[in-house]
Formats: sequence, C-alpha cells, structure tokens
Amino acid sequence: MIVPLLFAFGLICATVLIHALGTWEAVVYLARVWSQRKQNQGPLTTEFQMVRVVSVMLLLHFVEAVIWAGFYRIFGIFLEFETAIYFSITSYTTVGYGDVVLPAPWRLLGPIEAAVGILMFGWSTAIIVAAITRMEGNRLPRGPEAQGNERGPKNGE
Repeated sequence: MIVPLLFAFGLICATVLIHALGTWEAVVYLARVWSQRKQNQGPLTTEFQMVRVVSVMLLLHFVEAVIWAGFYRIFGIFLEFETAIYFSITSYTTVGYGDVVLPAPWRLLGPIEAAVGILMFGWSTAIIVAAITRMEGNRLPRGPEAQGNERGPKNGE
C-alpha cells in the first residue's frame, strides 16, 4: 500500500506544479494584455480573452490527466493508452463511471486522482472568476448609483 501512495504523492506534485506554472503564465499574460489595453477595443475582445483563459485552464486539466494516464500505462496498470486516458479523465473529473477500474494494489490512486482533480478545478474556477472580475470590473456600476439600483426605488419614487 505504501508504494502506490508514494507514486500518488509524486503524481500529485507533478499535477500541482503543472497547474501552478500554467496558471501563472495565464495570469502574467492577462496582466500584460490588461496593461496594454486601449479604450477603443474591438467587438468581443473581452469575450475572446475569456475564451483564452477557459481554454488554457481546460488544456492544463487535460495535460494533468494525461500525466496520470501515462503513469498507468508505463507501469502496466492498463495495457492500452486509450483505456488509461479514459480512466484518468473519468477519475480526474470525478465522473467515475466504474466500467474501467484499477487493479486491487493500485485502487487508491483513483480516488486520490479525483481529489486532486476537484482541487485543480477549484483553482481554475478561482482564476476564471478573478479574470472575469478584472475584465468586467470597469463596466460594473460602483458607489452610490450601484447601491440605488440594488435596492430598487428610493423613498417617494
């Protein structure tokens, strides 16, 4: 049981490192784009930036699941890479169909990969929310006019 847990720890470290580097690059890129932003942007500029952010996050998740699948294939846990990737993606996304399962000595890796996937999706969600807040922050009303709109009509109206 200790050997699979040691391998799981290594896979967790690789997953977190990939996600950290990928999200850092995305944040640095967005900061550079925002600092060079002009007032007269083309139509859908913000929307295309959001598509880029979401695409990068999804690509990171795919790469991370492929790392786990590569481990499964290299160590002979699954004979075909397609089966390894299928199992890895269903575990990482917590879908867990159960039609493909790990052999008994390695079965702890499935739920560990699922736990890591949940954490990485939460991390990506935070990045996406931060990006939307930053991109749309200038368009949202602030101050007293925003409070007036939230509360409905004022006294006497």
